[in-house]
Amino acid sequence: MMNVQEKQVANLLGASALLVAGVVRDAVTGAVGAGGALAEALIAIKDQPGRTADWLGTVLGISQPGTAHLVRRLTEQGWVVRGSQGRARPLRLTAEGERVAARALAARQSALEELVGRLTDEQREHLVSIAAALLGPEARSEHRLAGLCRLCDRGSCPECPVYDGWRRASCSG
Repeated sequence: MMNVQEKQVANLLGASALLVAGVVRDAVTGAVGAGGALAEALIAIKDQPGRTADWLGTVLGISQPGTAHLVRRLTEQGWVVRGSQGRARPLRLTAEGERVAARALAARQSALEELVGRLTDEQREHLVSIAAALLGPEARSEHRLAGLCRLCDRGSCPECPVYDGWRRASCSG
């Protein structure tokens, strides 16, 4: 049974998660000019070009019809092209898609830096270790890794706890 302090910590974690998610969603939506999964899809494809629509749907947690609609919107915007390699049809960003994805990542980074700017250096160090403890064990598969990092700028995190967690899980399994 959780005591009052444990309940408070859990509750504050939930509220913090909603704050961060909302700030990121607003920043990325503003940069892309559209909400929903468009920005997440752009960044996921940027991070792992050549993956299929099925892979993208799994990473984003959306249905096959939803994925088909999303890919259609991305291609209509001129941000994504589909390859012609058989049934797989790998997805790649166009030059414009790369620019939009870069804008989305920059907006995300700016919004997060503003939030982190409220913390002291010591609090930032604690946040890194807390994030590692929460995120690392969650990366049990390649899809879970991609899902957790679907809005990440991988270059910003040279010692990624999610990737390290996935590596540990894949080595032990």
